[in-house]
Order: sequence, then structure tokens, then C-alpha cells
Amino acid sequence: MCTVTIITTPDGFRLVTNRDERRTRPLAIAPTLRSLGGRPALSPTDPLGGGTWVAATDAGLVYTVLNGNPSPMPALPARELLVSRGLIIPRIAGASTIAEAINLTENLPLERLAPFRLIATDGRTTVEAWWARETLSLSRRGAGPSCWASSGLGDALVQVRLPLFRELVVDAGATPDAQDAFHRHQWPDNTRLSVRMDREDARTVSRTTVEVSSRTREALVRYEDDQGVRTLALPLRAHEQAAHRAARGNG
Repeated sequence: MCTVTIITTPDGFRLVTNRDERRTRPLAIAPTLRSLGGRPALSPTDPLGGGTWVAATDAGLVYTVLNGNPSPMPALPARELLVSRGLIIPRIAGASTIAEAINLTENLPLERLAPFRLIATDGRTTVEAWWARETLSLSRRGAGPSCWASSGLGDALVQVRLPLFRELVVDAGATPDAQDAFHRHQWPDNTRLSVRMDREDARTVSRTTVEVSSRTREALVRYEDDQGVRTLALPLRAHEQAAHRAARGNG
């Protein structure tokens, strides 16, 4: 249901996510400043469940969630017991650090959640939490280009996007322009598996770009959908500004 990439920049990092959704689902509410876990955050809102799939907080942390579609799909609890995956980020976004975000993730009501992949990053460390209804698997990686992809057709089918990411982004120097070109990419003869996905029942409905910068001391969120482009900025807390400057060697 999504394609997510992260690259580093000279003064921070940049996360981009394409949101793929059913054509019958209403458009999301564009990002606004709101409180998530008691912390100022910028995030779009799903009008059906009230949750979100991507957020940036004043702690300099950025989160995004992808639906998990393993094969075979594990049994799920009864519908009335399921917790929306859109509520994952609001439940952990109060974290001040990656370590705290991990702790909050481990304490989610996992037995009531469908499979998901949660990405949390501060630009120095990126954590991927994978829940497939058995155990919560956590993996960490340092700064550098990264890509994840999911699809309601089955996550395995869209891993063809990963070699394309290496070709268009990594081999091109992992610049913002290269990252944007990747997220706009569509194979003419295979739109259903493309990064900018298009099929009879679903399509890429929006793209969210988050840039966290120690130079501007803010998180900039750019949101693009059928209604246009909107950009909002969120100042980082002072201690987070210092941490980002130190991590980039320019503090």
C-alpha cells in the first residue's frame, strides 16, 4: 500500500512516502499541526479512522507505517477487536528518542493489530518494526539510502521496486531530485506494481515528503494529492537541534 524511502542530506535527512489506496476511499485530510502523544507534530489524517500513516515531531523524529501483506496472510482477530494501524503513530509519537519509540512500539496492543511495518528514524538511526502476528521483529540501520514497499496484492510482488531504487537513487548519488524521480516513476507496461501505482481498484493517491534540517532547525512537510501541494514547517526543540548538528558534524 506504500513505498517509503529515506536519504541523508548535508544537514539532516529526507523521508518520502507514496500512499497507495483504494479508489473508493475518501481523500485524506492534508497535514496539520496537532498534538500526538502530547508532542507537537505534523501529519495528515485518515478521515475514516482518524489515524495517520506518516508524522514528523518536534523531537526530530519521523515515523511512517506500511500495511503488512505476508503470504499466507495470518488469521486476524474479530473485526470489532481490531485496532486500526493508523493509530500506531499517534500512540508512539510522544517519544523523545528512537529508544523510547521502540519501547512504546513493544507495548502496543499487538494482538489486536493486523500485520504492519513501522519505520522510525532520527536521521542517525532508522528502526524497522515488523509485526506479522507472531513476534515483533526489530532491525536497526544507520544513515544511508533505504527503501521499503508494500502492496495489497502481496508485499513480495512489489519488491521489484527495490532494484529500481538502487538504480535511480543510490547509483545517482541519493540526491533529493533522484529520490523524487523514483517516487514519480511508473512502468508503462506494469502500472500495477509501479512506485506510482495505478490499477483498476487502487492508485497512488498522495506523496508526503519530510525534510529534517539542522540548518533551518525545522521539519518541513510537503504534501501532494489531487487537491494540490501544501507545505508546513515545524520548529525542532532546542536540544534536538543540537543533536542533529552534532550528528552532522556542524554543531
